[in-house]
Amino acid sequence: MFSFLKKNKKILNNELKILSGYNFHYRKVGQKSEENIIKYANFFNFDYEINKTNKFERHFFWLKIKMLIDNLENASHKFYLWLDADTFFCRYENILNYIDKTKHIYVNRHLCNSKHKTNYTNVHYVTVGVNTGVLLVRNTKWSLNFLKSVWNKKKYLNHYWGDNAAFMDVMGYKAELSYLENNRSSKKILNKFQFLSGLWNSMPRNDYEKPKDNLISYYYFNPIIIHLAGIRRRERLKFLKNHKHLLI
Repeated sequence: MFSFLKKNKKILNNELKILSGYNFHYRKVGQKSEENIIKYANFFNFDYEINKTNKFERHFFWLKIKMLIDNLENASHKFYLWLDADTFFCRYENILNYIDKTKHIYVNRHLCNSKHKTNYTNVHYVTVGVNTGVLLVRNTKWSLNFLKSVWNKKKYLNHYWGDNAAFMDVMGYKAELSYLENNRSSKKILNKFQFLSGLWNSMPRNDYEKPKDNLISYYYFNPIIIHLAGIRRRERLKFLKNHKHLLI
């Protein structure tokens, strides 16, 4: 008598699920990011979901908020990590080993050159903002309600920062969205956040090799995640070709 054993399905770690997405228009960069994300997920046995739909009810960068809300409502994992489709892991570091697990949302906070001008030559305002291209969310009711508030900020549907602007608004970081004095995030909100090191969201610019001296740099050496934000697609592809040795 012969017996046939079914191959057991791999049991995934329910601690963290990685989310990402891109459409056909962004596929040349997105496919490379997808391959990189899957390598990272498989290394730690994390679950992942990469949405490649070409139809979405809003501008495509709002997909992150919708996917996070849907997954939080499904509540299958303890944490969800959103990664923009131009992010790339450079090292195998488990993000869960770097966080305070009593917080609710984890994001990189940075300084930015303000759009507001001073009355003094060679004196510029610098304000605080966040970049949601790398966004870790703990599965809590507070996180879900916060992201629903972001989704409901419809006045930013066509803003050039889109969901990131809505996210900053709900946080209270409004200086670059309205008036300089409007960065008034409350302790009640900030206490729910942990701000990730820039190593988790290191952003080289077009001039990576010869950076301009009049801009704030968002690049961190020996990064864990490189995020090619604010760069034209052809420049992203050029960067990936010239610096592929940096990636896992």
